[in-house]
Amino acid sequence: MDKICKGSNLLRNEGGVIRLPFLVKGDLVVPPVVSREQISSLFSGADKSATYARLPQAQLVREPVIDRKTMKYTGEYIYQVMPQVNARELVETDFDRLAGGLYDLTVEEILGYVEALLSALVKNRRLVKQVFETSRLTSEFPDHFLDRWITSFCSVFNRETARQMIDTELSFQGRPGSDFLNGWVEMPVTASKRGVLKHGGKLRRPVRAYVRAMPTRQLHITAGNAPEVPLISALRAVLTKSAAVIKLPYNAILTGALFAVAAYAAAPEHSLTKNLSVVYWPGGDDEVEDIVFMPNAFDRVVVWGSPETVSSVQSRALFARVIAFNPRYGVSLIGGKAFSDNLEDVVTKASADVMIYNQKSCTSSLVHYVEGTEEQVNVYAAALCKALAEWDKEAPGFVAPSAIGQIKRMRRGKYANANWLVNNRGGDFSSGVVVMPGGFDILDHPMSRLVVVRPVANLEDALKYLSQHVSTVGIYPEEQRLRLGDRILARGASSILPLGQCEHIYAGMPHDNMRVLSDLVDWKNKAGVL
Repeated sequence: MDKICKGSNLLRNEGGVIRLPFLVKGDLVVPPVVSREQISSLFSGADKSATYARLPQAQLVREPVIDRKTMKYTGEYIYQVMPQVNARELVETDFDRLAGGLYDLTVEEILGYVEALLSALVKNRRLVKQVFETSRLTSEFPDHFLDRWITSFCSVFNRETARQMIDTELSFQGRPGSDFLNGWVEMPVTASKRGVLKHGGKLRRPVRAYVRAMPTRQLHITAGNAPEVPLISALRAVLTKSAAVIKLPYNAILTGALFAVAAYAAAPEHSLTKNLSVVYWPGGDDEVEDIVFMPNAFDRVVVWGSPETVSSVQSRALFARVIAFNPRYGVSLIGGKAFSDNLEDVVTKASADVMIYNQKSCTSSLVHYVEGTEEQVNVYAAALCKALAEWDKEAPGFVAPSAIGQIKRMRRGKYANANWLVNNRGGDFSSGVVVMPGGFDILDHPMSRLVVVRPVANLEDALKYLSQHVSTVGIYPEEQRLRLGDRILARGASSILPLGQCEHIYAGMPHDNMRVLSDLVDWKNKAGVL
């Protein structure tokens, strides 16, 4: 990897400019040389919010640099120079080539590929660290979180984790998923009393039935609310041995390009690399999307992101099966027992669920329903605000100017009568808790270390606020979780977990009520009759 990057001057921060390659069906496509003067002229006079520019042969993205001590914008930028995307090159139409090559791989060959990726990353630790240090310059996440994620980055490509995902998510009729991904599996068949009408009017009964999990052509439109999202999408495509395009999100292009180089360096001639593309284009670019959303361009379109992104993709990818990871959020249910137990311990657990990726993750808790009197709820809110202040000290977070503006509007506008408890850093909002006895529109939430506390006389009263838009519910105490669990899940939530454990995941875990690998493959049948 390091040799490849040195040869083409890739993934290196040189005066705030980084050249990033794409992977297009196994070929590493590098950008042209663009001078700093050209970059400056493209963005000169542009609005501060402008992030994208285009040259005939290159795309440019700029990200504002964040001071890691103050967690505020410095006024400087990191510029990423990338190749243009030829959308027609991303679409695979040679079905015979797929059937005789990629689709014929065994699970052991897939796992071997995953190991090769991991080996390439481990052997190039210095390059990996260099890329992450560069990405840190523009990351909105606290260093504390980034350090943990960098440590766990390579664990995504663990062989046993990959095997468990396949065997769990593709399991069927008591057989592990590996069997169905490897080929046809004979299924037990109960003979019909009526039989099957065949030639000559004779009844013949089915005696052989087979099922397999067939790979598909996949387009993954990823989001950057959590840094591992593009890697998860890429891994799912690899584990289903599918021809795939991974569209990187604006704020994770650099680490996505690192993955592209790793795949190219680890196994350039492997069928999985030859059928993998890792690229970027700005969302809504009709020049690209008119082609990738054409009928029969892809069998699956996976989309993560905002309501607008998901809605747009669903309306355009009309003839593909769309797997949508809709915007969702987490909540916490705090039973009255918290006030007779150790409230400080309960609040510490609750704050841990709040802080999952700075409230950007769909599992992080935005709203707490607290069972108790008005006085008790205010005591809880004050304790939680104090716990968030400690997080501000230990892991200072970035609060976007737009979020600060939204919080000011909330405090001065329709939520002015709520009880606001706010922590400040450098004169601006850093975290806080707002007690709202009345209604609250979740679309108003800035997702920036702000917890909305809603008092309830009984935790059952909180059930009416739950829907399919809630992904994860952290509950205290445990007996309440066990008592209310099924009623919560029936309303659409995906997970009910003990308070403080909402970040925990495991290989093969259902995601948004789906076994995703199972939805990414086509389940094929064939049967023989006597």
